[in-house]
Amino acid sequence: MTTGRIKKLRFYEPSRNLPDHPGGRSRESALTCRFGQAFVDLSSSEHGHPKQSALALAREIPANGYGIADLVAVRWNPRRASVTKPPLEPEVFVKLVNPTLCAFEVKLRDWRRALMQANRYRFFAHVAVVVLPETICHRALEHIDTFRMVGVGLWSFDPKTNCITRHFTPRPVAPLDPRHEVRVLRLVARVSRSLPVS
Repeated sequence: MTTGRIKKLRFYEPSRNLPDHPGGRSRESALTCRFGQAFVDLSSSEHGHPKQSALALAREIPANGYGIADLVAVRWNPRRASVTKPPLEPEVFVKLVNPTLCAFEVKLRDWRRALMQANRYRFFAHVAVVVLPETICHRALEHIDTFRMVGVGLWSFDPKTNCITRHFTPRPVAPLDPRHEVRVLRLVARVSRSLPVS
């Protein structure tokens, strides 16, 4: 189980070339970190994934053409992974272990933009979820049918209490572009030692 600081993948970020780039950690990035740690704590205390008990997390994972996911969580059955000696090639890991990739888009306000971005994550993830602060999530909840229709989840997060509320979570489905699933697994493995992928 991942604990402590959730690492960010280091890569070239074109937005840093813009003149108004704030630099440093933004409020959205800070919210993502808080949410990620609350997600880890929730995952370790719940029994909803008894077989997929292993978890790896990484922040800001780029998938060419599909955006940069604020947070990617990979769940898998550690018993399946121990059948062969790790680290495994990502293609072997997918076939042998059948992991679940969940991509999160965390936004402070603009739920419509978050929905559009999270919808693109379905190309490489089994589950895509929008995470909004508890205080503004009611705006998106008025359009929960839209989230259901496109197959993107909607969760709210209260950073004061570290409480995560799952308003809608779609069932995991195969990524629309499996090649990018493999690529994202490789990127997560670069920053998370718990993922047994080379």
